[in-house]
Amino acid sequence: MGRPSTMFLPAVLLCLAWSFGAGPAAEARARDADRLSDQIERYLSDQRMEYGIVGYSIVVLRNGRIIHESTAGHANLEHDVPVEPETVFQVFSVAKLFLNVTMMQLVEEGRVVLDAPIGWYLDDPPVAWRSVSVRALMSHTSGLPEYYQWPAPTPATAEAALEAVRDQAFVFETGTAARYNQTNYLLLKALIEAVTGEDYVSVIQSRMFEPAQLEQTQYAGEFAVVPRRATMYRPTPDGVRRNAFIDQPDYMFASTGLNSTAQDLARWFQRLLEGRFISQTGIDEMWSPAPLRDGGAANFALGWEHAVLDGLIVVGHGGGNRADLRHFISGEERVTVVFLSNGSADHYWPGS
Repeated sequence: MGRPSTMFLPAVLLCLAWSFGAGPAAEARARDADRLSDQIERYLSDQRMEYGIVGYSIVVLRNGRIIHESTAGHANLEHDVPVEPETVFQVFSVAKLFLNVTMMQLVEEGRVVLDAPIGWYLDDPPVAWRSVSVRALMSHTSGLPEYYQWPAPTPATAEAALEAVRDQAFVFETGTAARYNQTNYLLLKALIEAVTGEDYVSVIQSRMFEPAQLEQTQYAGEFAVVPRRATMYRPTPDGVRRNAFIDQPDYMFASTGLNSTAQDLARWFQRLLEGRFISQTGIDEMWSPAPLRDGGAANFALGWEHAVLDGLIVVGHGGGNRADLRHFISGEERVTVVFLSNGSADHYWPGS
């Protein structure tokens, strides 16, 4: 899963957001692009040296067009396998973005109402949960109890996950705060299946993977055999070691369990910006921070982490402290960064 937090924004990304606005000529803009690519590579090289990042793949878009892509390091240390553009990474909670866009499709089709209670769509949630809206689930303002308690064992089934928390009290009154919560996405997955009459993976494949031609993207948990998938690593006092296994059973696929490449995720995001999935109005609503009852705003929009930093609007999502998809908005300029890694010798958070 991910660790939402206020991001530190590197100076190089601030440069990316503002450097292209009014270049006098195409050649000058091309020189700027080359210079910024060099800056990105130097920055990432410094980060890799400082934190011992095992391997990574990155794609940077400016206004939906690729301006930088690169890979470095190892997909597997034991066998000296380098990271390549085709290397597949576990992206953990970045998977939530696929559900968010699919839900907005259903909203635009008139099949889901964001402010409707989930009791309209689901028969089995506890009575106290049924008045919680779809919007509250997506924005993590529901206050529902959390079934996922790492490092406790992951519940074996969706039924067991819900049973573990169905009698627990709300953590806070709905709409008064925002707290990242996997229970929300378990219910959202069930809602999508109820509305479409299809299993969740089939829905995402037909609505997201196939239209964007994501040929190297698939759902598969920790113990699945996935071609070209990078081995995950973690820091320990004795040096880098293989990652501790985190089971990702099928019922969690709305939250995690997605495997992809930086190129596939960038292609999917390009299609989103082009209006292939939802309208610009839908995108604007999806990226608007959720209002709280006290008049403030949550640090989540409709499933997307949301922040305003140094004049930039920033939306996106991290995953497993290994992956990050982040979109920066400054006036008419848009910069998107897709960064996938497989761990480090020191604690490195891609959001930094």
